[in-house]
Amino acid sequence: SDIILLDDSFSTIVRAVEWGRGIFENFLRFIQFQLTVNVSSVIVVLSSILAGFASPFSALELLWINLIMDGPPALTLGLEPMRGNLMQRKPTPRNQPIVTRPMLMRIVINGIFIAGVLLAQNFTNFLGGATPEECSSILFALFVVFQLFNAFNSRELGNESIFKNIFHNKLMFLVFAVTFALQIVITQFGGAIFGIVPLSAAMWGKIILCGFSVIVLGELVRLVRRLLQRNA
Repeated sequence: SDIILLDDSFSTIVRAVEWGRGIFENFLRFIQFQLTVNVSSVIVVLSSILAGFASPFSALELLWINLIMDGPPALTLGLEPMRGNLMQRKPTPRNQPIVTRPMLMRIVINGIFIAGVLLAQNFTNFLGGATPEECSSILFALFVVFQLFNAFNSRELGNESIFKNIFHNKLMFLVFAVTFALQIVITQFGGAIFGIVPLSAAMWGKIILCGFSVIVLGELVRLVRRLLQRNA
């Protein structure tokens, strides 16, 4: 047989289906986050090189970005608590692709937005870096902060606001704080290794506000989709 039921209690079967759906959704959150990181980084690096600029990130910076983005924030998405309405949804068709159309839309929109802001900083220096070294440090920190905020965006696979279940995964806040603190330590004290310079408190404030904009964008997209669904 394809399936052997060791416990044929109906409640156990329902619970098993619920856990299966929850694990699958967390897998989709992980994929959504990782693809957004990759899309934005590829666009930034390729666009900068094609425009005649030097690569915005050094090899060591890219290694650090991959290390932290593949690590705590991504793994925390895999521990997202199950939503209460899991069993009210229709079963996932067997032929449904892993990356659905709504997921692809979120990946493309967020990835292009993050890349666009980073390219604008790289080309125009709108945050006001005083030296080329400081501009490089700003790009490095801004990319990491963008992705940390985007991890909160990736917690939602539907059109609900991220703030509805914002406190359901308290581990995410701890991971955000620890990773952000590590980024500050590296930026402020890792200049000899990473070839960057410390940033002022005011500049960190600008970076945080700029990084938070990806959450504002995500909320606007979800709001528009909710309004369109309601009208339909």
